[in-house]
Amino acid sequence: MGEFRLNPKYIQKFDAEDLKDHQFFPINKNQDGKLIIASVGKNKNDLEFIQSTSKLQTGLEVEVFQIEEKSFLREYKLIGNGIYHRFIIIQRGRKIKPRGEIFAVISNKGGVGKTTLSIELSYQFRRMGLKTLLVDMDLGNADISNKLKEFPPNTLYDFFAKTHSLDELTNKLELGIYFIPGESGEFKLANMTWSQKQRFFREITKISSSYDVVLLDLGAGISRDVIDFALLADESVIVTTPKDFISGYAAGKAAFTRFVDIQAKKIGDDSDEEIIFSPWYVLNQVKNYQQGVEYFKTIKKTSNNHINQQSQFKFVPEYLGSVLYDREMIDSAYNSQKILGTCYPNSELGRSILKIASGLMHVKNELKLQNKSSGLKRFARILGLAKPQEVI
Repeated sequence: MGEFRLNPKYIQKFDAEDLKDHQFFPINKNQDGKLIIASVGKNKNDLEFIQSTSKLQTGLEVEVFQIEEKSFLREYKLIGNGIYHRFIIIQRGRKIKPRGEIFAVISNKGGVGKTTLSIELSYQFRRMGLKTLLVDMDLGNADISNKLKEFPPNTLYDFFAKTHSLDELTNKLELGIYFIPGESGEFKLANMTWSQKQRFFREITKISSSYDVVLLDLGAGISRDVIDFALLADESVIVTTPKDFISGYAAGKAAFTRFVDIQAKKIGDDSDEEIIFSPWYVLNQVKNYQQGVEYFKTIKKTSNNHINQQSQFKFVPEYLGSVLYDREMIDSAYNSQKILGTCYPNSELGRSILKIASGLMHVKNELKLQNKSSGLKRFARILGLAKPQEVI
């Protein structure tokens, strides 16, 4: 087919590191509207993998053909940083495997039901047939262990003490979910060193390829370190209540401020690319669904009026749903060392949580993908913003 030249028009739909690692690049659309991809793929499986992942990223029909490696290396020199998509690809030898989705659940303050929601969502993912890992990132209270009455001998603290890997800390619960416990103590995310964050980043990247979903239940509060771990995820979920919705707005604003700081380091001051930060909001403990909708509208309106005053970065909160409040039902389940999903799966409260879990697993629409930065790539930039002061 002669010389194959990269088309910069389609580069922004791909991650530059993926193009380099898996040696492919987009050329152009053919007369049938298919995106033509040139690949150095060594066999049929390689080419089929590039075809399927390219179709997922671009939303276009894709046709892939082989080229020589020297042709790829010549064209790769033209590739800039690109726009990072929501997932990465891990290559082990010649076997290429996608990783699972990473979700982070945060709140500005305690008492809003964040941890209960994390537990219930994890169980609903498992019911959907998804292999799910729940990580208690609170090293001060170990709320998940306390609620489930599950106290494994080793906790996330042991990971940061360098005595265990994340995989070694993983426990399979009777609920069918996998669990890495936190610990009640004085250690906080805010006490974490640069090298500890870097090690967690490497390990969570590795372990996520073994799961369909990894859910990080972060401690309450909006310290810089908590926000950094929230931004690691593919999707951040902010839990708030009608009583504390101002705190929920503040959590989103804090995350957006940090997001802008990180993205600005990547794109430079002269870029006119519009970058969107779009966390999900869950209104918990509502009297009815309409109440949740109204409070979310207030959060979104306030965001538009007070945050989105610059053209390049946009804070676009999305409504994931509301969870009804039934204190008696919650206490009944957890006091009997069970959860809502097993005790009251068909209750209105149980169904409201199922809707949220289902919503999270259907966020692959074009609106959520457009100009969104991958959490793990974003976290890598977090670690690279400044040199560590301590010796690694």
